[in-house]
Amino acid sequence: MWKVPVTAPEALPYVVDAARRERYLGLMVILARTAEARTLHEELVRDWTSIHDVTGQSIAVLCPDPGFVLRESEKEGRYYGIENSVTRYWSNLTLDEARDLPHTRLVIPGQDSLPRGRPLPLPPYPAEVQQAAWTEAVTRCATYFGIRESRLPALLVLCLRDERDALIQLRPQTSIYRLCKRIASHPGHEPGDEDRLEERDELAELVEHLAIGRGHHALVPDNDPPRTMRRLLTVAKVSTQFEGLHKHLSMIANVDPDLNLAWCTRLDELTESDADHNAVLSYLSEMAQAVHAHPRRTELLNLNKKARKVERAVKAAANPPPEWRYIPESPAARAKREAERARAQAKLAELERVLNRRPGLAAACETAARAELGACEIAQLELDEYIGILRGYPTQRIHAVTPIGPPPDDGANIATHNDISGTVHGTAVQAGHIDAVHFHGRRRLFGIIRKRGRRQ
Repeated sequence: MWKVPVTAPEALPYVVDAARRERYLGLMVILARTAEARTLHEELVRDWTSIHDVTGQSIAVLCPDPGFVLRESEKEGRYYGIENSVTRYWSNLTLDEARDLPHTRLVIPGQDSLPRGRPLPLPPYPAEVQQAAWTEAVTRCATYFGIRESRLPALLVLCLRDERDALIQLRPQTSIYRLCKRIASHPGHEPGDEDRLEERDELAELVEHLAIGRGHHALVPDNDPPRTMRRLLTVAKVSTQFEGLHKHLSMIANVDPDLNLAWCTRLDELTESDADHNAVLSYLSEMAQAVHAHPRRTELLNLNKKARKVERAVKAAANPPPEWRYIPESPAARAKREAERARAQAKLAELERVLNRRPGLAAACETAARAELGACEIAQLELDEYIGILRGYPTQRIHAVTPIGPPPDDGANIATHNDISGTVHGTAVQAGHIDAVHFHGRRRLFGIIRKRGRRQ
């Protein structure tokens, strides 16, 4: 059994998604008040462990938490559909965290700001408290799933791997344990289907992902950076620095006219000849060294620093760092992607053929309901039931299973129903995954009885 606080509708989507992520086939929601299903509530508390064990890791049974219900008037522990620490917890909720009993989880709100989980094979509350919690949560759960009052009491089975859900309307004396046992015994899937269903989902995502060609971003170096004087002057930062160098030389022309003329002439020659950037760097380096060794260097107004500044701008333009660029998908990568997608599609189609032969959990629920309740009518909810504003669950998925005839005889209800093909004479024993079955003959026993009868 799995217990969670469900009084807030905002929590239910996270609960359903968590059950689906944890590979459960279905999630059972009990929609019954004590006054109309007293026997059912008593059975739930009395046979809690049996129901817990028979549903196992295939079907989760959702029940409200009594402590959460009692604090409803104080508005404590409520969960809202906004981004906060509590909703992040529900988004990442995991059902199978306990090692010993991985299919059971108890969530208690309001402890250390986040709910805690622990295995729960036994009912933690007295019967009257637990029954009150079931009763109190019925209206909110039914409203969230779009189920009208006239269809209660009922057992809602959310078939997480099927296209539809089953709403089984219950009779007053319906045994919830027998109904759960029938569903769990033949859940519409075979052993190993959990892995197949998970693989199908992964393959469907992979096929969708591979349908679109995707390039990638990478650091790409500039294959043709500006490394000649004329191209360097087209770079804004380099051009600005050289303009500043010309102005600086004109300001200090009277300090050493011959040297200044040589520098200006050499600069013009570099520009006209479209010199390589190495020649430009050599010119700037020689200028800085000459200024540093000049006897009147203070009057040159830090020309050496200006030359080094121009030198750094030229180096940055001639050797730019790699840039992040988008690289389109190459033809070879496209062919590889399409081949991988074709393999995934073929594997997905094979899995679909295998899984489509399974009746599914919804059909298993309908079969179990007929066996337990008698003749039933199966129909989708009426249009006005599932058309609503701000409805949280796609109620059009739900199909109601309604008893229309008399209930089966008591003997039929009590006896074990076995799904065995062919004709069976004698006692039928139902067992799942038995390695070896031993049949003990009765001939010798009958012979002893005959001898005793003769002697008597």
